[in-house]
Amino acid sequence: MGFATFYFWICFGGLFLAYWKFFNQNDRLWVRNLVLLLTSYAFYASFDWRFLGIILVSTTVDFAIAKRIDRERSEEWRRRLMVLSVVMNLGFLSIFKYHNFFIDSANQLFQVLGIEFLAGRLDWVLPVGISFYTFQSISYTIDVYRREITAEQNAVNFYTYIAFFPQLLAGPIEKAGNLLPQFRSVRAFNIRDTKQAFLRILWGIFKKVVIADRLAVFVNSAYANSDELNAYSFAVVVCAFTFQLYCDFSGYCDMAIGMAKLLGFDLSENFKRPLLAKNIRDVYQRWHITIHAWFRDYLYLQLSPKTKYLNVLLVFAIAGLWHGAGLNFLFWGCINGLFVLLVDPVLNSIGKSQIRLFTVGSKLMGHAVVYLSLVFFRSPSFEEAVDMLSLFNKWPRVADIDL
Repeated sequence: MGFATFYFWICFGGLFLAYWKFFNQNDRLWVRNLVLLLTSYAFYASFDWRFLGIILVSTTVDFAIAKRIDRERSEEWRRRLMVLSVVMNLGFLSIFKYHNFFIDSANQLFQVLGIEFLAGRLDWVLPVGISFYTFQSISYTIDVYRREITAEQNAVNFYTYIAFFPQLLAGPIEKAGNLLPQFRSVRAFNIRDTKQAFLRILWGIFKKVVIADRLAVFVNSAYANSDELNAYSFAVVVCAFTFQLYCDFSGYCDMAIGMAKLLGFDLSENFKRPLLAKNIRDVYQRWHITIHAWFRDYLYLQLSPKTKYLNVLLVFAIAGLWHGAGLNFLFWGCINGLFVLLVDPVLNSIGKSQIRLFTVGSKLMGHAVVYLSLVFFRSPSFEEAVDMLSLFNKWPRVADIDL
């Protein structure tokens, strides 16, 4: 049951009325959070009730580990407990999302080496939202370990923080220091915030249903009938998918932020007009802001500054795999890392020119290479992405152009 369904909004409307009428009271704070928790679990179970087991185990272990880290005096044991939490969460993510990718890669490697070995695939359903709530839970444990926050003592508050349904499936990924305190207090109903939230939701629905879903029909048809495309038409498809992806994801985030606002919660902004970015680096500072901030705070800044350029490539490669388990996603991440390191400085130097044409041209070139890289993001496999890009060699003959 996704956000773009009539049944969901009927249910949310009932929750909204009951929430402000009965539950969101100072003397009923635990009731309010319990209602939000049960609602979040019911929403998650609507996709597949078996997914609840994974999020329950992950949340329970992290809740207990964080409290133990908070009490522990030995830095060695605190570090071990933090590592245990990270390994457990990444273990769940690896098993359910990356097992087949690792197995297929290993099988191909053994074939190249001439070794007869064939490991089995696990064809189970990927739990929705696991990449998002896993990273949110990991960041909480690490922040407790760093003593940036204290461990949450109220189980209902913490379980609701992990499973909060507006941002459970696709973010924004919230740091505990921002969202957890909001479950400990009550915010009064504000008619201005409510109006803004409704407008935000309507704008999100428009971007998702009217723009993204319509573009998806065109893009899916183009990819399914790629033999009918030429260089010109494929360039249109590349741009169409970029707008589809942006409107789909940002539209979802608009709905999530709006719904949370209707319930009295503030979520982080996840998009800030990335299609108007001035360079490649700026694109990723405006696009899916919370996940890039996560990789910066919990991965990039922990690496040695002596290997700065390798660190950038590593982070982009992992970010690519985070988006999807496939060689095409890995390559998409790597080439974007190379764009930031090698292409961006050149375009920036051109963009500093006093000639307006050069400034505009550098921005267009930066966006063009990012849009082209999304062919690897959209294609089912690396090989199909290469085949799609080969369409740029397929120029229409002058005689075929209808004048």
